Amino acid sequence: MRAITLVEARLPEPDLRRTADELLAGLLKTGRCRPHTVDGYETGGLDVTPRPYRLIDRQGAVHARRFAFGVPTEGVHWVTAAGARPGVDSVTLSDADAMARAVLRAAASVAGPETEPDPWLNVELASID
Repeated sequence: MRAITLVEARLPEPDLRRTADELLAGLLKTGRCRPHTVDGYETGGLDVTPRPYRLIDRQGAVHARRFAFGVPTEGVHWVTAAGARPGVDSVTLSDADAMARAVLRAAASVAGPETEPDPWLNVELASID
């Protein structure tokens, strides 16, 4: 076999401290998130709670309406770029489902029982770039 061109495609290194993503960089700079650590070592992943993966800020406080999962949490979770396979209990899909339920509960609690649901939910999600 002979090829004229080789295209090598990879995901960028999932390191919060060196991200080009403006949202994640801004959250880190302002202390609204922090890198995940294991025994004092910063993994580069975004620090989140156990499922439904709420963001943890610089001071260790959990934000009720900020969530993240996928590639930015690499280090907390492993192989986050792997896709879902049909016919199996996909961790990626069950994580997304748990997060979606938490987002909807958070939005409902902000709206309160006496108001109409707001089509523009007051919830923040970290990007997966």
